[in-house]
Amino acid sequence: MCGIAGLWRREVPVDLAELHSLCAALHHRGPDGGNVWLHPSRRLGFAHRRLAIIDLSAAGTQPMQSPTGRSCIVFNGEIYNYRELRQLAGRSGWRFHSESDTEVILALYEQQGISCVHHLRGMFAFALWDEEEQRLWLVRDRLGIKPLYYAWDGTCCAFASEPRALQRLRAFPSQLDVTALWDFLTYHYIPPPKTIYRHIRKLEAGTWLCVDVQRGVLSQQRYWTPLEVAEEPCTAEQAMAELDSLLDSVVAEHLVADVPVGAFLSGGVDSSLVVAYARQHQPLRVFTVDFDVAAKSERQYAEAVARHWGLEHRLVRLSAEDFFPSVEQFVQVYGEPFGDASGIAVMAISRVARVELKAVLSGDGGDELLGGYIRGRADVGGANCPILPSRWMTGLLRWLPSHRGERWLRRLLPPAEYILRSSVWMEFGQKRRIFAPAVVALLPSDYDELWFLRRFWRRELPPVRQRLLLELQTWLPEKMLTKVDRASMAYGLEVRVPLVDHRLVEWACRLPVDLLWHPLYGGKWLAKRLLARELPAELVYRPKKGFSLPLGEWLQRVGWRHRLQESRFWREQIFHPAMFRKADLRSPVTAFLLVVLGVWSDVNPWSL
Repeated sequence: MCGIAGLWRREVPVDLAELHSLCAALHHRGPDGGNVWLHPSRRLGFAHRRLAIIDLSAAGTQPMQSPTGRSCIVFNGEIYNYRELRQLAGRSGWRFHSESDTEVILALYEQQGISCVHHLRGMFAFALWDEEEQRLWLVRDRLGIKPLYYAWDGTCCAFASEPRALQRLRAFPSQLDVTALWDFLTYHYIPPPKTIYRHIRKLEAGTWLCVDVQRGVLSQQRYWTPLEVAEEPCTAEQAMAELDSLLDSVVAEHLVADVPVGAFLSGGVDSSLVVAYARQHQPLRVFTVDFDVAAKSERQYAEAVARHWGLEHRLVRLSAEDFFPSVEQFVQVYGEPFGDASGIAVMAISRVARVELKAVLSGDGGDELLGGYIRGRADVGGANCPILPSRWMTGLLRWLPSHRGERWLRRLLPPAEYILRSSVWMEFGQKRRIFAPAVVALLPSDYDELWFLRRFWRRELPPVRQRLLLELQTWLPEKMLTKVDRASMAYGLEVRVPLVDHRLVEWACRLPVDLLWHPLYGGKWLAKRLLARELPAELVYRPKKGFSLPLGEWLQRVGWRHRLQESRFWREQIFHPAMFRKADLRSPVTAFLLVVLGVWSDVNPWSL
């Protein structure tokens, strides 16, 4: 697990000082060491910060060149089946000089080319230079667990694990992408390939990018998508047996490390399920966040689970007094506007866990995988009364100023349209009261706010499958996994997410939908039956309590409106001067999104 960055330029030589600057910007992601590599032509350079998890010796240092001299790599992540792949590459004649998973990627690439990525099981983002073909490859894992940002203008390609590193480059273009601001209030995050800046892009999950430096041409290809997996007949008994076997295999792989591995434990189904399988392979130390608002705290459940299994348990307390200072840090950690406030809790628990460990397991992804967010038929449009054409509804939603009004109007849409529109936070009518008219005027007149969701929306599929595929490809990588990566790596802690292993995702996509969500049993019912073999029923079959901060209670105790009016976005009228009179700001989530924007505008370079 690491931080990676690099730079290729056709005309201006790459300077070692630039590479060291990129390296320094990512120090938090890899506190165990840093190195740079400069190509003899001085047209290309890589930078790397190391968090040593596998092969702690100097032989695992990056940037890593192959013994043949053909390729060089910087790699962030873990390849859990690297030992198996090492044997495969060895049988084909590769002589290894390290015990690292990084060298395994180099070996497979030189033997198979970029298609070697299909053999990799794990979380990864890497850049690889091919001297023979004069190509620079950027690759991101299937589900987008690890991030990768890049900038390209035809004569220069820069990349990094986080956008703040790219801000270190000379003549950094800091123009805002106004549509990205708009999208942030739509989704809580800025969807790829956009970022807050016009000139920086996010590489999308399951995608590789290739720069042919001789021709100065950039190309991209999606190499994996769950949409290609077809549903297969299966009984509940067969599915439970398959899930049991898969979880045991996947969790065991995620424990592969040359350092101790712990776990986050909320006491909910997902984290408890991961811990249930992990504890069968090794002793575990687990960590739980405890809030000062009892209604939001899951302490009692986590303590009960830890006590039942005899686990070593750590509690991390978070209170309202910690909130506002944490918001300032939260914004700096994420680098661009990001709206999931529970990232503050992940930061707090990561800071404590890192004192004792370098790597932990997490239960993220279980809800998206097995229908945990579907509470009832209404969540898939099954309780709607479609009485108006969707084109009329779109017009009404575009001008309605109230968030609560939007929720009621959506109930009048057909199920497929409801699933699409209920996946956004704010519609046009609200946002035009938040941003100044001059900013709204910069949007294209035909701008489609749902452009990102439409890419993955399949009207022809059953409603449950539609919703799950949307969550897997939008909410999961861009919100949930981004939250965990940035919050944990801010303290040099590696968080592994077994439930997001692509084999589990492909298995879930093959299941009949009633085995994922059932009108009588709800979501995750197969997983709950497995967990009930290990835990008392009252800990398994309890009402769902999402992992979220007591935002409403905490915001009442701090002067968030005053902080917003002090921000540069307010002073330079990016925000609407009459926002507090005209916009619907009743939701604490909306208030948090606005505070994030205000704080971001104060701590980052930008121009309109």
